[in-house]
Amino acid sequence: MKKRHLIILCLSLIVLSMSTSCFGKEEKRIEAQWENALLLPGCAGMPENIGLAGAYSGIVEGKLLVLGGANFPDKYPWEGGTKTWWSALYSYDLDTKNWSVFDDFLGRPLAYGVSISLPEGLLCIGGCDRVQCSNKVFLIKKERDSFVIDSVSYPSLPIPLANATGAVCGNCIYIAGGQESMVNERSTHHFYMLDLLHKEKGWQKMPAWDGPSLSYAVGVVQSGKFYLFSGRSYAPDKAMTEYTEGYVFEPDSKQWDKLTDIFPVMAGTAVPYKNDKIILLGGVEELLPTSPEHPGFSRKVRILSTETNRLIDTIDCPYPIPVTTNAVYTQDTVYIVSGEVQPGIRTPLILKGIFRK
Repeated sequence: MKKRHLIILCLSLIVLSMSTSCFGKEEKRIEAQWENALLLPGCAGMPENIGLAGAYSGIVEGKLLVLGGANFPDKYPWEGGTKTWWSALYSYDLDTKNWSVFDDFLGRPLAYGVSISLPEGLLCIGGCDRVQCSNKVFLIKKERDSFVIDSVSYPSLPIPLANATGAVCGNCIYIAGGQESMVNERSTHHFYMLDLLHKEKGWQKMPAWDGPSLSYAVGVVQSGKFYLFSGRSYAPDKAMTEYTEGYVFEPDSKQWDKLTDIFPVMAGTAVPYKNDKIILLGGVEELLPTSPEHPGFSRKVRILSTETNRLIDTIDCPYPIPVTTNAVYTQDTVYIVSGEVQPGIRTPLILKGIFRK
């Protein structure tokens, strides 16, 4: 009888060992440490910065750059306030912790474009002012003790585009969705690719996702694939609709797949984490009227595994997570640069998150 028990015990240990080797150890949860004290300085025309939506941002040679953007400096929208676009550049030295401000750096007010951090500088793609959308693509690069605009080294977009999303994947930049005009605004199915090794070919039109037209979607690259989440569609002849679908584009096959989870992250941001995760930061979970009673946008940080393409965890942020902004990611640290915390209400604060397992 004892011999039989010993055999059963040995078999159980073998099964347990096989189970551990097949499925691995339980994955550690990602933890986040948050700071919300870094403040945008003022500029000409705005001595006390109230925050910016749609600003371009990135890190260039140890400087966190924020430029352009739009806000309501005098009155809130429900009070009859007029949206104002800006052209200043703010540079924050990550070592010395000092700000430098370059007034009217852009030469024209501009916001709601796509920001791509490249080794040579910050690439700003499209955007808009009060009157029209832009097809311009320009690089902000360091030159001696200041910054300059390179407006000739990168091809313009085939069409003007604002409120799009995009990310760099290897040697290619992908741009998705957006709108072409500030009159009779309409979301689009645009999906373009620029090969950085063959810029002379310009922006190439790629097959679009099999779903609704989108603006204010969230785009990010992980594991060599382009992911597209949420967004909203609108047109002069139809009501605005929010979507929570997710899609993934495989560059080699040029095919899209639809994800099975729900992603209520419209106008939020996202960053890749390690080699197999995507961190989705905040977003608009529900379209609600613009008013002082608006509860604010989501503080949820969602974790997606790109091995399963499923959400595996949710973290609550103790601070508001702005939307209609950009997430600047370096190593394990993300900066969410200004943006909106409620419709029409900006924050001058830069949210900093440090992620670790």
